[in-house]
Amino acid sequence: MVLTIRNVTKRFPGQTEETAVLRGVSLDLDRGRSLALTGESGSGKSTLLHLAGALDHFESGEITIGGTRLSELGDTQRAALRRRDVSLVFQQFNLIPSLDVSKNIVLHARLGGRLDEGWVTRLSERLGLAGLLDRYPEQLSGGQQQRVAIARALAVRPKLLLADEPTGNLDETASAAVMELMLELVRESGTALFLVTHSEAIARMLDQRLHLRHGKAA
Repeated sequence: MVLTIRNVTKRFPGQTEETAVLRGVSLDLDRGRSLALTGESGSGKSTLLHLAGALDHFESGEITIGGTRLSELGDTQRAALRRRDVSLVFQQFNLIPSLDVSKNIVLHARLGGRLDEGWVTRLSERLGLAGLLDRYPEQLSGGQQQRVAIARALAVRPKLLLADEPTGNLDETASAAVMELMLELVRESGTALFLVTHSEAIARMLDQRLHLRHGKAA
């Protein structure tokens, strides 16, 4: 199992157990599988995603990524795990304007010491980026920029790919096309995809679904 979350509770300053943003959430996600996390605004979706990415701390319960228990890691170890085993794709593409497409794609893999030129070439071809490698982000459309962000996230061959509304800036047709490619590559690489979305159409494309309501699985 790539991602295991067991009875996780998260409170922010001033909150009681009754008003915690997450209250005993659990889930399992295996390699090559995808899970859609849905729920109304304020239900705890982004908070749970950040916890799963070792970006924040929780009060109780446990989160395990590839057999590693997050509660046992210090900040330096968490950072190393994020570089090596976890990738993120957001609604905002977060590409580096001063780097061309090829350098943006390999950035995370270089930092994680996991650069595989053959895999990067394959990703570029599958995502329709092979003819755009010498361009800069400002020269790309929104859909092209999102495909670069996906290539960068998958280039490191992460155990876990976290995505927060990754196609929120794209129209319906482009969104579906990008998601189909992402899901194909996730299955091919054995990565587990944990995705936050408000879109019912996107949620139906994924293997599993967890709906949050008031910090609990509904």
